[in-house]
Amino acid sequence: MSRFESRAYKVSVVSLMVALVAVFELINRALPLRVPWGMSIDFVALPVVLAFFVLGTRYSMITAIGMYLILTVFGFANFVGATMKFFSTIAMVAVLGIFASRWAKGEGPKIFPLPILLVASVAAIAFRCLVAAALNYYWAIPLFLSMPIEDVINTMFFGSIWGFIVFVFVMNTTQGVIDLAVGWFIAFSASFPRRGRGLTSASASASTSASTSRVSSGR
Repeated sequence: MSRFESRAYKVSVVSLMVALVAVFELINRALPLRVPWGMSIDFVALPVVLAFFVLGTRYSMITAIGMYLILTVFGFANFVGATMKFFSTIAMVAVLGIFASRWAKGEGPKIFPLPILLVASVAAIAFRCLVAAALNYYWAIPLFLSMPIEDVINTMFFGSIWGFIVFVFVMNTTQGVIDLAVGWFIAFSASFPRRGRGLTSASASASTSASTSRVSSGR
């Protein structure tokens, strides 16, 4: 077993990803792009998505739990914000995991054919938006602002439920695109995750060809 495929390697990567959550949250608090009830556009959940592409669904979920604990203690919106970030992020990971179980190539980074990756990303972001809209409407916003949701909609969205839905969908779509695009770019452009998989497709092919050549030549 390659050291990059060992349990120690996976634990180290998850630990690094959880630490990055704390760093990104500190940056987010210093330079916030935030709406009144705590929702923000940030990179806090990026390590969770990156863990998915590098290690798969299981370790991504573990990273998400670490993110939840950190945000509960140190996050801007504490328990409410941490819960929203957790459920909106694992909603995406769960959908990606379903696609990965059927179409991903290999067990290292979840490598999708590009068309499948695009379809999976759209489905993941759509599900994230639905989860976020439901949780914001029925739980998060009334609890965080201590106001009935109807008063929030009348005050901030001119009485339009569709204005509220569109706003939540736009915020979560933007966040989902950032998380998936940046996570995918880092996972498949940097050498670190490629080593984590052990061999890329190209190197695996080269290794196979070299082995065949040695056998044919009697070496």
